[in-house]
Amino acid sequence: MDNSLFYFFISGEENQVFPGSRLWKIPLSGENTGFASHIHSEYTTKDSGFTIGDYFLASSMFLSENDFSILKSGLEIIYDISVQTDQICKITLFLEKHGAFYHPLKIQVALTEYRIYLFVLNGAVSKPGLSLIEKEYQLISGLNKIYLKRYLPQVFGVDVIKTDKGSIGFFLGEWFDGFKEFHVTKDQGRKQISIWESDGKRHYISETSALPIYQEISRILTYYYDIKTFDQIFPWHHAAGDFIVRQEDGKVHIRLITIRGYGSLTPFGTNEANKKKHILPSLLFFFLNLTLRMRLDRINGTGRMVMLGEQMVSSTIDGFLSALDEKSLDYDYGDLRSIFIEFFRQFNLEQIMGLLENILESCHLDPSEIEVITGKFESHCKFLHSIFKNV
Repeated sequence: MDNSLFYFFISGEENQVFPGSRLWKIPLSGENTGFASHIHSEYTTKDSGFTIGDYFLASSMFLSENDFSILKSGLEIIYDISVQTDQICKITLFLEKHGAFYHPLKIQVALTEYRIYLFVLNGAVSKPGLSLIEKEYQLISGLNKIYLKRYLPQVFGVDVIKTDKGSIGFFLGEWFDGFKEFHVTKDQGRKQISIWESDGKRHYISETSALPIYQEISRILTYYYDIKTFDQIFPWHHAAGDFIVRQEDGKVHIRLITIRGYGSLTPFGTNEANKKKHILPSLLFFFLNLTLRMRLDRINGTGRMVMLGEQMVSSTIDGFLSALDEKSLDYDYGDLRSIFIEFFRQFNLEQIMGLLENILESCHLDPSEIEVITGKFESHCKFLHSIFKNV
């Protein structure tokens, strides 16, 4: 490995991190570090003895193995350029944040002073992260082959690096340039949506202004829902920063950067004899769960669990129905929007509440999620029921 190619930084810190420096030696968990307080940490990796320096060294080993083959593959697939090793001038790694399972790094590959190419390197050191990383790589890769629209990153290679302190798993993926993490926040008692810059700065928009963001998230999750098998992306969380946003020319662009699971959550069978009659009940199960989860976030991503306003329900419905319009073209079931609306209207308010209660019991919610949902449950159901009366 040519160490002279690699340069290490922590996002938001001005100075380079060198072997032997204070930042090099501190725990990767981010505990008691006193630096880069804006780095987002939903969880810490207390079971890890790795330092930031250990992590940087393992990252550079992953990127350089097999003569930089994974990195070269990414350059060819994303940027359509074929690269020889001696053309790589510099590789800069920025530790971006500490996540629930991964410690993502932004990778800058310089072929010349003016030709910079970006990637994300997801790395895991905890047991949950290591058990997920290869599974997630395969899930993203598989969904990218099935679904032609691109809302997930392309991924280029996965491996586990063995060190004297344990294993670190990595996979390289596409970097979504200009996309930002966002969360609900509170300022003087008023809920807003804060959009995060990589340097820790934030800009704020009202919940109303953020409605197109949540509508697009709803559409994308429904886009990946398989009408025939009932498979869906789950779990997902706003609090974990699973979705990122770019606002450009008055339009909202959303990307989903992680897939922890993809499968059926419904209690219905999928054998050929029963499958068709369960399509609408399964779709209803997916939809009702979506309307609740779309409203859940933590203050600034890590704080108290809250529910966003009821207006998010309308945006969720709009995104869901829009995706059904797309699916009507792909499946031979007729106009799915009209069929679903007619199906939903068969249920009265008490039945809707009963269905949602069953969903809450079967989806293994966090106690903090149950607490905030309980206070808003009845009003949520009433609002949902009233919208479909007028659709």
